[in-house]
Amino acid sequence: MPLFYGYTRVSTPSQSTKNQRNEIFEYAHTQNILLDKIIEVEMSSSKNKKERQIEDTLNQLSKGDVLIVTKLDRLGRSTIEVLQIIEDIKNKGIILHVVRDGLIVDGNVSSAVNDMMLTLLTGFAQMERNFISERTKSALAQRKAQGVKLGRKKGTIVKSKYDEKLDTIKELLNKNVSISSISKIIGIGTRQSLNNFIISRKLKE
Repeated sequence: MPLFYGYTRVSTPSQSTKNQRNEIFEYAHTQNILLDKIIEVEMSSSKNKKERQIEDTLNQLSKGDVLIVTKLDRLGRSTIEVLQIIEDIKNKGIILHVVRDGLIVDGNVSSAVNDMMLTLLTGFAQMERNFISERTKSALAQRKAQGVKLGRKKGTIVKSKYDEKLDTIKELLNKNVSISSISKIIGIGTRQSLNNFIISRKLKE
């Protein structure tokens, strides 16, 4: 049997999830849904921590489970981010209910209205990417004109979310556990991103 989860998010400790909780309970009542759990998240300003928060949330759900939110912006702070999370939700076989938009995202079911809304979101996300790209190029050009040296120093290793699980990853690799299995065991990111991390840290020849 699928489980039903409500998901609420606030940006600061001073904000309350009360209104979101009430909306989700009211929606569940009208849809004859029995909620199993309400997940409450305080959104971090840190990108890595923010990614872990939504990953931790989705890892609590299994294929066929239902995640209920009041609005799409509760999933993320940008259209691009929201679409990426929706794609993760669909790939995991989770069903998403968005209360205020009357939107149900189910990877196994096609709806003309839902498909149209997601198409519009995709268009807005592309516009957002273009704006970000143009702003970045403009800022880099300005810094270059000011004589600022760009780029990382040669040999710099970027901190990764996998570093926190480094010992576990090494131990599993030494036991010849597959990368796909390791990815499932540690519950972080994707098999491809884990493989890239292993290569960058030279953990496996």
